[in-house]
Amino acid sequence: MMERIAVRSKTLNGTTKKKWMIFSLMAVVIVFSGVFYVYKTKQSVNKETVIQTSTIGTGNIILSATGLGTLIPGQEVSFGFKEEGQVSEVLATLGEKVEAGQVLARLDSKTLELQYKQAEGNVAVLSSPAEIASAEQAVQDAKASLATAKDDLQFLIGPDLFVAEQKLADTQQGLEAAKAAVAKDASDANKQKLSAAESELADAQKTVEYAFKNYSNSYTLQTFTYPIRNDKGVTKRRELIAPTDAELLAARAAYELAGTNLSDAQNYLDVLNGLKTIQDVPTSSVTSITAANLALDSAKAALDATELIAPISGTITSMDLSAGEDIGTSAIITISNMNQPYTLDASLDETDWDKAKIGYTATVTFDLLPDKNYSGKIIQVYPKLDDSSGTSMVHIVLQLDDTINVDLPVGSTASVDVTGGEALNVVLVPLSALKEVESGKYMVYLMKNGKPVEQQVEIGLQDILYAEVKSGLKRGDVVLTNATTVNQ
Repeated sequence: MMERIAVRSKTLNGTTKKKWMIFSLMAVVIVFSGVFYVYKTKQSVNKETVIQTSTIGTGNIILSATGLGTLIPGQEVSFGFKEEGQVSEVLATLGEKVEAGQVLARLDSKTLELQYKQAEGNVAVLSSPAEIASAEQAVQDAKASLATAKDDLQFLIGPDLFVAEQKLADTQQGLEAAKAAVAKDASDANKQKLSAAESELADAQKTVEYAFKNYSNSYTLQTFTYPIRNDKGVTKRRELIAPTDAELLAARAAYELAGTNLSDAQNYLDVLNGLKTIQDVPTSSVTSITAANLALDSAKAALDATELIAPISGTITSMDLSAGEDIGTSAIITISNMNQPYTLDASLDETDWDKAKIGYTATVTFDLLPDKNYSGKIIQVYPKLDDSSGTSMVHIVLQLDDTINVDLPVGSTASVDVTGGEALNVVLVPLSALKEVESGKYMVYLMKNGKPVEQQVEIGLQDILYAEVKSGLKRGDVVLTNATTVNQ
């Protein structure tokens, strides 16, 4: 039995060997054929680009940035006394809510009160009967001085020349007034007045020239020719001793000054009597009144400076003073106005600069109120990156849209989510399907009848994957998603 089995086994091995050779040859043929097929397939792939497509749909694009914010006062002022002194009383406390104009503290002011009362008395004296009587006397004295100066000048140049010069001065003033009227209103009536004033000036100049010739040829010889006598009193000759140029200039100046003094004296009296105001007269007419008022204003300012006044309404958030201490002019009180809607100071990563625009919306979540979100808007963007933290950040200021029913402390922290752009339920195209043909202009390859066809598109917002399609595509269109690799 064992031998039979062995013989059978031998017979089987021989047969198997022949079959194995046949199968081996077939396998070699199959393997080579497979290698050839793979090679041909790879060759075909290399020659033709695989087409990848995408069907256009709709969706949302929301561009956002996240940062941290801190609650800040809408307005904050740190201030102190305007003058040095000793604090006499403190009228407010830390944390107290105060109103603008409220007195918070005072300095000792006894000396300044006396100075103010004295200055006030000096102003009051100016309207007393005694001061009015003095002003009336000053007017009379000024008139007498003017009359004397007029006589002196008229004697030196003669009455004819004096009158002619006065007329010339008056016509020159009239001409200037006429020119001003035309410049303001170039009406025919004003132009006629200007022409008449020019004519009057020409006549006045001729009169002065004639009077001056008469002064030189006649008046001077008649008035200033003096007899020259010997020691016995006998006239030896007559000699002309005319006024010098210096004497004439001095006389003219004295006359002009006397006129000005009279005008000032009369103006001053009119102000005291209430006939004119300080604004109606030249400063030179009311120097004493001006000086007294300035002294009063200065005394009042010094007295007012002894009171520390709240410049804004708000809460006192810092305070460093006590009664009895000597104090300077440095800031000692800070008032923070936390009126709502609240304002936040926030920072975004510098890569989010494009999302930091005034008017962009934001969602704010305070750490003290983690279960509530509040809407707001960017109201300020600093033009320079802030690197105070060691990292460059975009510095913005936000304001909530509405008031909230919670009083939060200054410095409360919050997370801030800024929406830099939003397009909801719009047609979207993959960025890989876009091909930029020139700056800001794009196209896609739209599949039509199995073939890619160029199609211009207008796009809007973009994120890292998709772009909003404003025109050129509709939902259901099929586009190539490897547009930049397609060779037409």
